[in-house]
Amino acid sequence: MSEYKAHSELRNIGAKTVHTARLHRFTSDTPTEHHGTDTGPSPVEYLLGALGACLGASAAGYAHSPNYDIKIEKFAMDFIAETERYPDKSSKVTKIHVKIDSKTNLSKEENEKFVENVIHISTIHNTLQDSVEFSFEISND
Repeated sequence: MSEYKAHSELRNIGAKTVHTARLHRFTSDTPTEHHGTDTGPSPVEYLLGALGACLGASAAGYAHSPNYDIKIEKFAMDFIAETERYPDKSSKVTKIHVKIDSKTNLSKEENEKFVENVIHISTIHNTLQDSVEFSFEISND
């Protein structure tokens, strides 16, 4: 089991929130049309970034493992999230589409299996998969 800690504090400027995790500080905000000051990614954009970071770390884990002979030339991801707003003003991310462009030393079939394994071991994907509809597109362009 691993434990992670972070601290977040809303600043009195739009929706700007400053976060600290270990020695790292980062800012989130919302666009000006959502009453923010656009000084950082939105919470949903951070969610997509967290998914990308986890998928990237999972891919790197395979590449650095002595149990696999995988050399990654490229592992790039693009994300599109859809949200739904409800009558009570709450909202939720309902769909996430992920396009993964993976170039490795593997055959096309092995590369697709590698990407499927990366998705399977991703902590963030596994956390979200029961509440968000995912679609994946894998290419090796």
